[in-house]
Amino acid sequence: MASAFFNGAMYAGGWMQHMLFEAAHNGDLDLVRGMAMLLVEGRGRLGEAVQAARLRGTGPLDGMGALHIAASKGRLEVCRYLVEELRLDVDDTDQEGRTPLIIAIVFNHVSTVEYLLDRGADANKASHNGLTPIHFAICLGECGMVQLLLAKGACVDPVAYCGTPLHVAATEGRDGAMKILLDHNADFNKMVDGLTPLDTAMDSGELKCINLLIKVGAVVSEDRMLTAENSGSTECFNYLMEETGANCNISDNGEPVNKRKATDLKSLGNKAVEKKDYLSATGFYSKALYLYPDDATLFSNRSLCWHRMGDGGKALLDAHECRKLRSDWPKAYYRLGAALMLLKDYESACEALYNGFKLDPGNSEIEDAFRYPFCLFWSHYGNMAYDDSFG
Repeated sequence: MASAFFNGAMYAGGWMQHMLFEAAHNGDLDLVRGMAMLLVEGRGRLGEAVQAARLRGTGPLDGMGALHIAASKGRLEVCRYLVEELRLDVDDTDQEGRTPLIIAIVFNHVSTVEYLLDRGADANKASHNGLTPIHFAICLGECGMVQLLLAKGACVDPVAYCGTPLHVAATEGRDGAMKILLDHNADFNKMVDGLTPLDTAMDSGELKCINLLIKVGAVVSEDRMLTAENSGSTECFNYLMEETGANCNISDNGEPVNKRKATDLKSLGNKAVEKKDYLSATGFYSKALYLYPDDATLFSNRSLCWHRMGDGGKALLDAHECRKLRSDWPKAYYRLGAALMLLKDYESACEALYNGFKLDPGNSEIEDAFRYPFCLFWSHYGNMAYDDSFG
């Protein structure tokens, strides 16, 4: 019952707030108006008084206001009064950072969601844990809600702790919602915490989602195939074998043939670097190195990413591996010099750059980097064309 629902609010905010919240919960517009008047005690600042009223001591409802409560029950007339007459903030947040829009989505009130969006609610405002309205809509599998949010400007690829909306769709098996996201050009190879949406779908055993992702070109890496096979997920493994065929890179004698798949992953990593998404790029390069560990260009590219993220130690390790594999490649020494410069080992950096210059005396980028006294000036101007090129 509503009285029990708001019992904590009576003690936290007095009986007037308690009655206001209960009226909003029940959709009693006349009582909402009356309690709003009592809250201000005739001083005429209705909107400010109602905006300040909050549920307290109510656990997951803590910090909610009247608009949140009305939205949770789909009380459209109350929402209109609060937004249009009292001018309450349509993007007001509770203790968890949830807006009335998010609350209306969670409780699946489509007309209220549409109203709030029409009144200017931010379709991309995330709660404190990073979840945006579209994350919540995808979790519910409400395709109409997803379409509505996208039509109102919701981003298709926001990242939260659980990944992008595509990751959520893959986890929950929401293939209908996933198709809508893919139709709106969602990044089906976006990597979050080392997992792409396809990885997530495979972990969840959601074959319909796996099928959708493979059809649009999602990469099936060899390590994921082996995981599916070794984990006992026979259905998932057999499905992938049937759908991707030769793309699974399994040769006739049972040996993995990894080079082509590594090339695909490398290409995805290069595209991520172009978008300055260095974290995702390192994930793709790492997967490619798992499949093809003798490719010096992969170590070179990943070293660049670590450098751009300010991790000189990892950049140096990858540069060393690159040089081991191709000691005659000038770029290996360039990467080594860049990493050492980031670590402020200027003497070693100059030595590495000089060795690279000896291999390619006509390379103006290495020459310019080496020329500056002790390489100190170069350390401030390291974003040169040669440094940006991929192997």
